[in-house]
Amino acid sequence: MDDTPTPEIAPRADTVELVVSPDGTWRAPVPQRHPVPQRHPVPQRHPAARAARAWLRECYSPASPSSYLGPGELCLIRTHLHWLVPLRSITQATAMMPIAILLGFVAPSVWWLQIGLALVAVGHQGYLFYRFLAWRTDQITVTDQRIIRTSGVFTTTVDAVNLDQITDSTYHRSLFGHVFNYGTVRIGSAGQKQTLNRIDFVPRPGEIYRATLPRQ
Repeated sequence: MDDTPTPEIAPRADTVELVVSPDGTWRAPVPQRHPVPQRHPVPQRHPAARAARAWLRECYSPASPSSYLGPGELCLIRTHLHWLVPLRSITQATAMMPIAILLGFVAPSVWWLQIGLALVAVGHQGYLFYRFLAWRTDQITVTDQRIIRTSGVFTTTVDAVNLDQITDSTYHRSLFGHVFNYGTVRIGSAGQKQTLNRIDFVPRPGEIYRATLPRQ
């Protein structure tokens, strides 16, 4: 008598376990279907809220330079003013805050003074936000044909000078300009655009200077 154990046969992966139906026949089990969760409709925003959100998005993300370029015009450089510009505004605005805090501690029972200080604090925050938006929307674009400067928070101003109209171009870096990599670019053109005649706090001024050199 052979005592060798019979090897177990592993079930095939494609086998299906049959079940007995109520009528006594064998059939494959019906797969369980999970109920599909219902999707709630997305509430529609008020038109005024959508308009305010679009305005804030435009302020935080200025228009692409392609909005101001002509056919076949190639964008070479696009930059904002140096980050020291909003930092300087914040420093100047916060210099008055210790005085307001001191007045609040000296006369805590004067209600009209407390209201005035609260209004000053709100105005201070609004001013800082406005200065940040003004820096964010002020950008310089140099193309293969023009130099363009766009600015404005509530309104948009676009100034441009053709590169073939530039007669001379210089830039200057102070001691802090060498440390923080910014400078002043002066551009002389036949039209004498005042907004582009002198641009302060330009990051990497050497690149813009080389891009705006007079064309021979």
